[in-house]
Amino acid sequence: MAEGRRGSIVKTIAGGGIGLLSLYFFLLFFRDSGNLERFLEEKTQVAFREMLWLFAYLFLCLMGFFLKRKMQNAPGKGVFLRREASGEAINRAFFSFLFLLFILPTLVFAYLHRMLLPMLVSGLWFFVLALLFRFITTGRPMQIFKDFKQFLAFLDKDFQEGTLYPLVFALPFFILQMNRSNVALDYDSLRYGLRSAYVLFPEGFFSAHGQINSVYSYPKGLELLTYPLNYLPGYGFLLSFSLWTYLALALVFGLLLFHFQKNRTKLYLGILCFFLLSSVGNMSLTMKTDLFTLLLQLSALYFFLKGKRLQSCFLLFFSYSFKPTAVVFSTLLGIVFLLTMLLECFAKRSIKTNSHVNTDRNTNTNASINAKTGINSNINTNYNRIQAKGEKWTSELPFVLFSIVYTGLITFRTFWITGLPFSTTFTGIFKAIGFHVNWPFNLDAHVDYSGELSFSESAFSFFRRLFSFLFYPVGEDMEHVAIAWSGVLFPLILLFALWQCFSLGRKCLPGKNSLPRRNSLPRRNSLPGRNSLLGRNSFSGREAFLRRGSREASIWDYLPLALSFLVIMVFSLLSFVMLWQIDGNYYILWESLALLLCFSGGNLQEKRGIILLLKAFFFFPFYLAAFLSTITTSWAGAVGFTPIDLANKGYYDHALVELENQGEKGSLPAFSEMAKNPRHHVLAFAETPECYRIPCNVQSITDVEGSGGSPGLYDSPLYFAWFLKWSDTDYVYLEQSFLHDEREERAREMLLQMAEEGIFQSPMLVEKNEILPLDKAKAFSESNGEGAEQLLLLQIRKERLEYPWEEKPYPELSPEEQMEKDRILQLLSEYLQ
Repeated sequence: MAEGRRGSIVKTIAGGGIGLLSLYFFLLFFRDSGNLERFLEEKTQVAFREMLWLFAYLFLCLMGFFLKRKMQNAPGKGVFLRREASGEAINRAFFSFLFLLFILPTLVFAYLHRMLLPMLVSGLWFFVLALLFRFITTGRPMQIFKDFKQFLAFLDKDFQEGTLYPLVFALPFFILQMNRSNVALDYDSLRYGLRSAYVLFPEGFFSAHGQINSVYSYPKGLELLTYPLNYLPGYGFLLSFSLWTYLALALVFGLLLFHFQKNRTKLYLGILCFFLLSSVGNMSLTMKTDLFTLLLQLSALYFFLKGKRLQSCFLLFFSYSFKPTAVVFSTLLGIVFLLTMLLECFAKRSIKTNSHVNTDRNTNTNASINAKTGINSNINTNYNRIQAKGEKWTSELPFVLFSIVYTGLITFRTFWITGLPFSTTFTGIFKAIGFHVNWPFNLDAHVDYSGELSFSESAFSFFRRLFSFLFYPVGEDMEHVAIAWSGVLFPLILLFALWQCFSLGRKCLPGKNSLPRRNSLPRRNSLPGRNSLLGRNSFSGREAFLRRGSREASIWDYLPLALSFLVIMVFSLLSFVMLWQIDGNYYILWESLALLLCFSGGNLQEKRGIILLLKAFFFFPFYLAAFLSTITTSWAGAVGFTPIDLANKGYYDHALVELENQGEKGSLPAFSEMAKNPRHHVLAFAETPECYRIPCNVQSITDVEGSGGSPGLYDSPLYFAWFLKWSDTDYVYLEQSFLHDEREERAREMLLQMAEEGIFQSPMLVEKNEILPLDKAKAFSESNGEGAEQLLLLQIRKERLEYPWEEKPYPELSPEEQMEKDRILQLLSEYLQ
């Protein structure tokens, strides 16, 4: 007991120190990262004032419920006497609580910020998918309604006991993400997730559509699931699907916590901390597949703990359809699950062997010991569950078949396009065993720079990155961490998670607590032969921990969680050494497992110091820090909310907004020409991600020459002509401001070389929304950046690309074509100066 008290004191002091350190470096990070400037911007201030009104509303509602609860208390007593209130009145109070504190503010903000219709439609589609998966996994799709009824009953009970209120503080984080979804169209989402109607489906699901970058050959499982939402007006319907995924993820996280322990205070505090992780929350603003992959991975852990082992493994296999890195992290989870099952089998065999050694004389004694101490109660239940699992494994076959077919189709698409089953993941291994990358792809996109550094440099880089990731994500290699940072709370979570692993390891050590206390007298309820029996059967502290009966989960539940956390942590830390650019979304599985482990173990007494610490001192600073970090960062770098519109049609019209932006830019004629046909293939020498908003099949030159592309295509005009033929390019779109950059010198040279070969035709010069004569072209430097920018649209003469493709010399141009070629050359020469 003294040792446990000392450990609790040390843990509380260490947690307090880590927490104060996190808060101090958060202030430095908030200042040095530019978040303070973003927070002081007018758009952010408007959004912040809206959230203050929300907090004031929630505070008044909570005070009203607390006063009502106090009035229902019996005089002189501090408990809520439910027998004095009818069940109907309690239900009315509960549904009023749900409506006033959760549903009403969400509906109001959804309408004001034009997310109401997208949230309803995508929520309906999400529910249809849930019914489908429920049918595949259980054969009873209507069971989901009973599950929802049980879920409401669960919340009703917690509402009556007053433990549900912490979830109210999680609502602002969800509403914050919803209010700014429409203004946060990020680079990666616009490259593929939001443009599936143009770059994935029109010409066939198994076509490359002329897109060369590796992101377009990523697993497209999420795009296939959200296929119906692609043809609705605006991007908000797809972004709303990510928000529903965020809520489903919080639900699965809560189910996992409830599986490990039944203390409702810790349960809702853990869910609240889950919402405080901006690394997870900021992913709900994107159509990146991180959240859906995490949902499948945590669901696999939940099904594994519930005994559906085959289904959990194929959930991990199913996650291969959504994200390339799932091949790494989901496979690691599968290995942990397999190792856990092997350990269970060995433990079961050992217990069976020990049970045969017991004589008939000890049978009644053992039964008495088990009845009084609970020994063997958990382990017998556990192995009965294992036996039950084996009897019902055939019920999991439909989902097994579905995951094999679905993942097979997605993987076949990547293989058909690139020549490898998984793009950018294990490419070296696949090449070594005989796979070949199809031209013109280059899938060696992720740079391993660990070999370029000495051991001392690598060690220094690792510890610098680890410190930056935990406390101070500022610097060139931390730019993508700062926009999806785990937040100021994660160092404290990581400390408690590692402490929990250490505590579990100590309880599993042989001989722990097996020796009797010195000078201790036998108790009155001690049974003859108990110590000898324990010694003979090796019932050490480790065995006692494995066998003891309690209301909490057994070691076989903690084992896969702890091992998964440790294994994922090791490989996450390994990426600090290997990758040049690390992103915050790489680590959301590690962070979720750490948070789950932090709140899953121990009883309330053991964590009393921690909970009181969070409630009394750390809660408000941590909450405020997480809120400030979330409202100033996003994957798109956008700040503020969608402007409020009191009279709207229920959704944000991105097409109309883009048309207005093109009008302000002065590019409407060129924009309209490219948008005539959504199947037009356009190669844009323009800024990203703005050029991706043109409603057709657009790829930027950055896709070709940048990360994930094939820079070798720039090596010669012949290679580039091959690429134009392969990609079936219809237009080349040029922006002077983009080509004026000195880094685009090679692009300017390549455009002139293509013009020399007569590849371009039908030029359109646009300025201030007007088509100009070609002799009006002027260099960008003449306007000194102050005048209107000239934009140029060139059509590709496709029939001329057949000759280099077939390795034949270009034929002579006709006189008309020669005149047009000379005119385009002169135009480009003046335009690119």
